[in-house]
Amino acid sequence: MKNINIGWKSFFDNNIDEINNILNQLNYDNQIIYPCKENIFRALFYFPPEEIKLIILGQDPYIKQDQACGLSFSVPNTQKKIPPSLKNIFKEIKNSYPEYQIPKHGCLERWVKEEKILLLNSSLTVLEGKSNSHAKLWYSLTDKLIKYISENNNGTIFLLMGNFAINKENLIDQDKHKIFKTVHPSPLSANRGFFGCNVFKNINNYLRDNNQTEIIW
Repeated sequence: MKNINIGWKSFFDNNIDEINNILNQLNYDNQIIYPCKENIFRALFYFPPEEIKLIILGQDPYIKQDQACGLSFSVPNTQKKIPPSLKNIFKEIKNSYPEYQIPKHGCLERWVKEEKILLLNSSLTVLEGKSNSHAKLWYSLTDKLIKYISENNNGTIFLLMGNFAINKENLIDQDKHKIFKTVHPSPLSANRGFFGCNVFKNINNYLRDNNQTEIIW
């Protein structure tokens, strides 16, 4: 936890017993768990909560070797194969911005560092090959994290893609924050309303209308 931005200190101080309880249950010595220990809280390394412009909420880390990096939807830039959901996100951005050049890798770290996008998964770890295997460990804590952001920030944008993420909207004060909802970008559902939703352009339109800097996707 040494690399977590100091701005999250009060959240960690208030929840340290629960955090330690979770970490003590992670058996890295005898199980293959993603991401590596050092990247469990990577989403919180880069900036304090008040600097968040947009939160993209994912479900849990990738379950294949060398994909999970601690940032939702992102993979390391050494991974030349872009995961299907992320590939569809890139396609939808290009639908709205024809001049957009789809990256040749799936690393979203620039979004984090330059655009202040928090790429948060609801479950911060997973067993290799087993989606949602650590869900029960993490959901209470990450729900508290979403509520913490909602209570302490003003004017944060939340992008909720798919029913799982949309079910978290009750944690967000919609009088203070803006929520965008879409179908999930996975190949199973992208053609049922994600493609053509223009959510990435709509987010920028909202930012522009509120005299804020648009996101460079």
